[in-house]
Amino acid sequence: MKILKLKNLKYSYGNCEVLSDISYNFFPGELVGILGANGCGKSTLLKVIMGFLEKEKGEIFLDNLEAERLSRKEFAKRISFIAQKSNQNLNFTVLEVLKLGRVPHMKNSFKGLNLEDDKIVDGVVKKLNLQNYLNRDIKSLSGGEFQRVLLGRAFIQHSEVILLDEPTSALDINYSLEFLELLKEEIRIKKMIGIIVIHDINLASLFCDKILFIKDGKIATSGKPKEVIKKEWLEKIYNFTPKILNLENDIYVLPKRGEK
Repeated sequence: MKILKLKNLKYSYGNCEVLSDISYNFFPGELVGILGANGCGKSTLLKVIMGFLEKEKGEIFLDNLEAERLSRKEFAKRISFIAQKSNQNLNFTVLEVLKLGRVPHMKNSFKGLNLEDDKIVDGVVKKLNLQNYLNRDIKSLSGGEFQRVLLGRAFIQHSEVILLDEPTSALDINYSLEFLELLKEEIRIKKMIGIIVIHDINLASLFCDKILFIKDGKIATSGKPKEVIKKEWLEKIYNFTPKILNLENDIYVLPKRGEK
């Protein structure tokens, strides 16, 4: 079984320690939500895993291989990333953006994509219903449409791990639900390891298999949504008194600031 393993990760911005002794194992077929108050280190954790930020201490293993020993091309084959904000002002069509997902797998950059690559792209296009968007300039897309294209690019990349940094923060509820449903299905079918930084506790409870709460750069608690989305933990992590509704299999959190 392929596991993404974080061991004793530490990172600081100058003299400010943002991540402190982060250790956790992520497993295939699971979507893990990273939650916590602003500035607790959620996005920094993803950037350290991706190598955008150089860790001060600790180790990152993927399938018992140290991530930092992988070449950039091999790393890109194994781990994909969707940022909170991506540059939508480039002169690319939707099809060109989607095809970028196959670049790490290209055997010959001069020949470009082969028939197998084209087949993979076509399959994802159909899965995400992007047939009518292929020739559109990405600048003409709405935020929700563009995020779906980025999700398609990640699917086309055929990575073992997918990291997402608040991908639904600018989306309305319909686009958010569609995005997360597609993501969850792909992770389940392809047995990917999914890690998503997300602010919405209710969406996390609906779609995440496990939740990892970070406070002050450390893992405060982790587990299945029903195990950790509890009044005592939300009070400690977010400093507010919530009202939690348990309706059949779903959990709904209603903030009630100032009430005890």
